[in-house]
Amino acid sequence: MSRFSLSGFRDPAKRPRYLVWSAVAVMCLGLFVALGGIIGTSTYWFCHTPCHKVQADTLAAYDASTHANIPCVACHEPANGTPVQVLLAKASSMAEIPPTATNTFELPINKLSALALNEHEMGSKQCIQCHTKNRDITPNGDVIINHEVHEKEGVTCTMCHNRIAHNDAVIELALEGNRPHENFMEMDACFRCHDLAGKRRASGKCKVCHPKGFELVPKTHAKKGWLPGGHAEAATESLTEYGVAKAEAEELIAEGVSEEVAVPVEHCSTCHKKKFCSDCHEKLAKALEVSQK
Repeated sequence: MSRFSLSGFRDPAKRPRYLVWSAVAVMCLGLFVALGGIIGTSTYWFCHTPCHKVQADTLAAYDASTHANIPCVACHEPANGTPVQVLLAKASSMAEIPPTATNTFELPINKLSALALNEHEMGSKQCIQCHTKNRDITPNGDVIINHEVHEKEGVTCTMCHNRIAHNDAVIELALEGNRPHENFMEMDACFRCHDLAGKRRASGKCKVCHPKGFELVPKTHAKKGWLPGGHAEAATESLTEYGVAKAEAEELIAEGVSEEVAVPVEHCSTCHKKKFCSDCHEKLAKALEVSQK
């Protein structure tokens, strides 16, 4: 067997063969590196240890979730993706390397849950690999949800189920500057699309989502001290949160999320008309005026 020598590249007779085999060797090496990189970056160890220190809280929430045994790539890479799609997804994630290495990443991470609202990156295809989309009612029976109808209307799974795999409300956050994400399974999140006034895409009437006999009055309203002072404090807090969320909605809209979904809901007015406030407060003002005479 002839020995490989660089002098072969200078020999006109051997040069073509040397060039072909060199190209094959480079291609094999590139394939080996690419394959190793794809496999390595698809493991839980890679996500959890060397490169995703920025995701410490997110991963802690994942470890505490019902999805802890589901591989990260099952949700965070294209479902049933072709090799080209997987490679493109891997390549796009390389943009995260500089901020991770230099500790300049943004906190809170994905603060507006933009990923959950992005039907292209986190659509329903990832979820229905394991879950059926035909459920019509929740297990506890208090909410009627026709998943198939929502899917036809362009409402993907994570637009509602945004904290299933990463519920950071159940852990103690370790990263300074981070904060728990909003849970879109709360009722006020439903009113991003459902609306009593008819300005949004779906009806907000109680019977649309709740079965007969469901207690419509929130538990907070039945607590001692709700009237007269408790409701005022809650309303003030709600309006403050609404102001912050409304400003943040502009960022979501800029990222391509529809205004209908991005714009937040003012909690009280989802059920109470504005006249509802004046019904009591005008009477109280008149009574106070009379008592002072």
